[in-house]
Amino acid sequence: MRELDNPAWHALSGEQRVFGMVGERAARYLPDISPIAAVADQSTQALVELAGFVEPGRFVAVFAPGELPDGLWRLGAMAPLSQWVCPDPPVIDVEVDWVELTDEHAQAMLQLARQTDPGPFEARTNRLGDYIGVLRDGRLVAMAGERICFPGYREVSAVCTDEAYTGRGFAQALVVEIVRRQQRAGCVPFLHVRTGSPAEAQAIHVYEKLGFQKRGDYAMTVLVRK
Repeated sequence: MRELDNPAWHALSGEQRVFGMVGERAARYLPDISPIAAVADQSTQALVELAGFVEPGRFVAVFAPGELPDGLWRLGAMAPLSQWVCPDPPVIDVEVDWVELTDEHAQAMLQLARQTDPGPFEARTNRLGDYIGVLRDGRLVAMAGERICFPGYREVSAVCTDEAYTGRGFAQALVVEIVRRQQRAGCVPFLHVRTGSPAEAQAIHVYEKLGFQKRGDYAMTVLVRK
């Protein structure tokens, strides 16, 4: 599972190349897809190459970028994360009526993500994989889907529920469906939880209940282009 130490690079240099700008040692998702970027290694050359993909004043989020070269970047923030994998099928069944989410729902998905803040989510993030959701009175109130994907691994992402509908098992049911799809495709589901976030304890409780196991702790570094 060493690929999970640098998942965005393996995705962007492989099957998700079409969603990004990719060089020899650096890559980033297109801005309307995700602010996530990646470097193949911690070399100065990788960060110099990445700078060519980012406009001055803009930012990207990178796993383990290494020492910043002078004049190109400044450190914006550090976002500690824990990484979890689900090697075995979930043993829980939760009955919830969900729908497949498509481009038709893109604006509603973006609105729900901005309201609940499950992590980076942009106007076309939904193009990265399967997304499913729960509708109530014609309004999207919960969703879950996929973000970083590469052979053998698929990330569960954008798990969120409108505050007025929490406690009903919607998120749990959606994650179970996404995980089962990934495992049927022969992939290991993985996800990230923001360390110290208000929802961290509840999220971990749900994911452990579904069979996720903690793999390690990481830090996402926000870099701002000078």
